Amino acid sequence: MTTERPRPVKTTETSLALVRAVRNSGGATLSELANRLGLAKSTVHNHLHTLVDEGFLVRDGDTYHVGLEFLPFGEHARDRNPVYATARRRVYSLAEETGHEADFIVEENGRAYSLEYAIGESSRRGVSELGPFRAGSRFYMHNCASGKAMLASMPEPRIRAIIDRWGLPSTTDQTVTDETVLFDELAAVRDRGYAINDEELIDGYRSVGAAVTNPEGEVVGAFSIGGPTYRMAVDESTTEEIERLLLDEIESLESELFR
Repeated sequence: MTTERPRPVKTTETSLALVRAVRNSGGATLSELANRLGLAKSTVHNHLHTLVDEGFLVRDGDTYHVGLEFLPFGEHARDRNPVYATARRRVYSLAEETGHEADFIVEENGRAYSLEYAIGESSRRGVSELGPFRAGSRFYMHNCASGKAMLASMPEPRIRAIIDRWGLPSTTDQTVTDETVLFDELAAVRDRGYAINDEELIDGYRSVGAAVTNPEGEVVGAFSIGGPTYRMAVDESTTEEIERLLLDEIESLESELFR
């Protein structure tokens, strides 16, 4: 007996689409939202009115912004992860020790989410040139170092389910978009213990990531260290040093949590 997937509720989809559009644009007017989503202004107005009343959006003149009512939801979603509190300390330690960016990322619904992010001293100026990295950032799994590290630690059916749902979209000319090539790379990740993102997520950005697993071998997250390519030079000594730091931190974390 097959269970049919429930049909999405259109009104809920519309409200969520409006919230995402407001967030992604850094604030938007009713007309801008209606044009962006292809909706009637009256429909958009009704949704916005409800979202403002509930505190999930706020209005500043004619512009709508995301409201602070979302803040406790995000904090609750992050803090309920049993690994977060311990991993958070280690993110800041990695950033301080390397001078680069460091983050702890987990997988949910086939996407990679940053739970904690810190910027080391040497990357403070360069990161702002590249993109909106921060705690809460969401990525595809196949084009970031942490995502690939987690994929490499998953069983093949799970990997294929993620690819079937989200595909392998390209974000730069370097993104791996061929399934066979990706599986070959994941095999290499398993052999060496860490993954590399060499301008596959964002042009000019490079990172190294390694997965954290529990005693049963299940993935609970991943750490990565990254930064602008001119600071993350591709050479054997640099990669080996970052790899050592990552794997030592992960071994220490796993010992603290699971042993």
